[in-house]
Amino acid sequence: MEKKRSIIGLMGSLLINNILYMFINTFMVAYFYTLTNYDYKIISVFYIMSFIFIAITFLFLGRIIKNKMQVPIFRCGIFLYCVYVLTISLLKDNIINYYIYLGIFYGIVQGFLWSAGHLLVNEYANDVSNKFVTTKSMISTLLEIIFPFIFGASIELTSFSKVAVVVVILSMIQFSFSLLIKEKDLTKEKKYSLNAFITYLKETKNEKIKDFYKIMFYEGIVNYLLDTLVIIMIVFTFKTNISLGILTTIFSFCSIVSVYIFQRKLKNNNTILTISAIMSVIGVILILFNINKTTVILYNLINSVFLILLINNAEEKRYSIINADKMIMKDYLAEHQVIAEISLNLSRIMGYTILFAISFLNNIIYFKMLLILVSIAIIYYASLMMKLNKN
Repeated sequence: MEKKRSIIGLMGSLLINNILYMFINTFMVAYFYTLTNYDYKIISVFYIMSFIFIAITFLFLGRIIKNKMQVPIFRCGIFLYCVYVLTISLLKDNIINYYIYLGIFYGIVQGFLWSAGHLLVNEYANDVSNKFVTTKSMISTLLEIIFPFIFGASIELTSFSKVAVVVVILSMIQFSFSLLIKEKDLTKEKKYSLNAFITYLKETKNEKIKDFYKIMFYEGIVNYLLDTLVIIMIVFTFKTNISLGILTTIFSFCSIVSVYIFQRKLKNNNTILTISAIMSVIGVILILFNINKTTVILYNLINSVFLILLINNAEEKRYSIINADKMIMKDYLAEHQVIAEISLNLSRIMGYTILFAISFLNNIIYFKMLLILVSIAIIYYASLMMKLNKN
């Protein structure tokens, strides 16, 4: 009963976090983009700073959360998220003057939230990670049918700062869910040591774990950088937050079917992974020929149906890949999640640094070249997951 209650609290917290993530990473990016007259330098720097500080925060908190303090750190992350949203709502148009500090703050927020969040999923839902990830994704997708339109229309009709107040209320509800999570007795035989864990990986020559870290590296490009590129294309093409909200809602609806497939068919199914990778690359090719309303919509429809299958598969592997390694489960769970996050944020930083560089060139050709890079990353991303499935 206690475990079920904690899983409900964790699920509720992470579902609301997905809504907050959608607000910050969709509408705040669009807000930055329009405030700068469609210049994505500031967006790039904002994310580069946030990803640097996510990694730093993970490194700093790893020692603390290994044997204790997971739930308090998780709640602290939720509280900081609330403060962050409240800050941007008070700054209004002035957020453009504080984007570096906001990026640092956002990185710390995400570091607190997920350094503990990933471990809590491992501790409470590792034996049902496929079901947990899929259920969370399906409910999240349902919420994403509703909230993008609400956010988009409300920003267009009122203001960004007023909508941010609603997001603060959601943060409070998220904190209430976190109160259902009970801290476990996390006494481990070994103390926290990244060096010891890296030595262990070298000695055991666990290729599956190494391949998983490579998956995390490519995810930084396939998932996060691609998200920003899509938002830039939608806002540049349609010009309004209402259009962004409506399209995000439609694409979320299309994702429901794909998430259902993930639960019923995808686990260890390389055929679906292959089809998903091919279709995702085809979507990029459409954009390469011409960026207009038709190609942007087709591209996003393809991604909402197929790319989500790859992303969900990778997320499930983040928790399940270590099931067979009793030593990691017993002694190195915190270190594993820190290395996974560093791998993820390294590619994020690289990707957004490239985006920052091409923003000076002011040529659509370089933007399309970045999309080609994303396509290559998708192929490697999918092939690594298929390799893990075969093993």
